[in-house]
Amino acid sequence: MPGEDPGFSFRRIIDFLIAEKINHRVMVHPPEGQTVAASLLRGHSVEQAAKCMVVEVKHDNGELSYALAVVSGHRRVALKKVADCFTGVKAKLAPSHVASQLTRCMMGAVPPISFDDRLKVVVDRDLLPTPEIVFSAGRLDVSIGVDTGIYLNAIRHQIGSISE
Repeated sequence: MPGEDPGFSFRRIIDFLIAEKINHRVMVHPPEGQTVAASLLRGHSVEQAAKCMVVEVKHDNGELSYALAVVSGHRRVALKKVADCFTGVKAKLAPSHVASQLTRCMMGAVPPISFDDRLKVVVDRDLLPTPEIVFSAGRLDVSIGVDTGIYLNAIRHQIGSISE
């Protein structure tokens, strides 16, 4: 896919965590892009997984915006709820080439951090009580665990009820 660069994405995430002085743990594991299977490989509950989906939101005027929806691994992204968070009229998963350009990651390896101003992060309210989240680090074979509160303090985001 255009824009994908697992090495670049991983380095950028690690550089961000270090710059923000965020304690984190890196987990190397066999490549896996499915949330449940990745959680098993990483040895944590699926509720701790931060599942990330790039959502395309259409507005009244026909313009499109993009959201990085972050939900707990055992939940599904509710597209209409994401649209509502961004005052859109409807939403769908972004085409893979668009998601790849915005995240520079392959699908299944998207982290809950945006380095592109066009991609706004919205974190599901149900993820907030989770003490630690674990997410793909821009690669299918590396994941990162961080304290949820510290993660939320470090990123630009909004909170919404976006899961079902």
